[in-house]
Amino acid sequence: MNAIAFSDGSAVIYWSALLITVGAAGWLALSRALYAMDGGRGSTLLLFFPAAVLLSVMLSRLLHWYCHTEQYASLASALFNYQSGGFCMPGLLLGVALAAVLMALLGLAESLPRLLDALAPGAALGIAMIRLGELFGNACRGKLVIARISRQHLPLAAPVSSASGAVEYRFASFFLSFLLLLILFVWLLRFFLRRRDEAPGPGNVAALFLLFFSAAELVVDSTRYDSSFLRSNGFVSLSQIFSGLCILGVLIWYSVRYLRARGRDGRFWLGWLLWFLGLCATGGLEYLVQRHGDWFFFCYILMGLSSLLMAAGPCLLGCGLPAPEKTPRPRKK
Repeated sequence: MNAIAFSDGSAVIYWSALLITVGAAGWLALSRALYAMDGGRGSTLLLFFPAAVLLSVMLSRLLHWYCHTEQYASLASALFNYQSGGFCMPGLLLGVALAAVLMALLGLAESLPRLLDALAPGAALGIAMIRLGELFGNACRGKLVIARISRQHLPLAAPVSSASGAVEYRFASFFLSFLLLLILFVWLLRFFLRRRDEAPGPGNVAALFLLFFSAAELVVDSTRYDSSFLRSNGFVSLSQIFSGLCILGVLIWYSVRYLRARGRDGRFWLGWLLWFLGLCATGGLEYLVQRHGDWFFFCYILMGLSSLLMAAGPCLLGCGLPAPEKTPRPRKK
């Protein structure tokens, strides 16, 4: 149950909702400033965000309903009644991506890659605030129960209330995700301000966000006791599948551009080899941690390294591209 911040009769405002609102507002303000700095129209973001919020909420709820049908009375209640249930992170990213594509199709965004680049640092900040909001709920806790009283506090553990009212302390997966996303936000913001036009040019900031957010999500979602799984698959979660596909998508995008610039050389095959080795190691470690729960500490450390190895493959190809020719940025109309 989420902690209540304010209530007035039937109107209830939760702490988690306040943090999400702050994160969304910060995302909007930062992305608008970065997009205008890069030559885009700030008004585009004012039109983009309502569409992104609507699509993200609907897709997140739809995916959560599919994975947790038992929590809802019907599909309609999942889409229009937000007093119960939850959201799936892949739906949020898909909603944002679809809204960005919509802006480009309507001619409101001068450059889709530059729009996505401007959104990337704010996305890390906004999702970090969403994760921090779980401090006031029961979601995004780890499978590991922290029994030692001296360790029952952040950043290691957070309480979970059961239906019977009992409280147990579990690994604070949400707080680990929050810290990693804050680090990613600072790095992406610095990268945008200093080196966004380096190879392979526009779209690079968004690609790096997808790579390293997905690498972190592969590990963090594995630790959760409430992960969302497809009905036909109970081994890897929906977020892990989506994260793996994001890394593969960036790898393919970089590969196509690398082939056009340099062809199939040793660096090309090394990039794919690193990704493949990271994929195999991550899958093997996920199997081990599910079969041997007492190995969790070493498994998750190694899984973090293997997921970074998956991301290193695309990064190697992106860094190997020649610097793009400088072209004038689109100007505000």
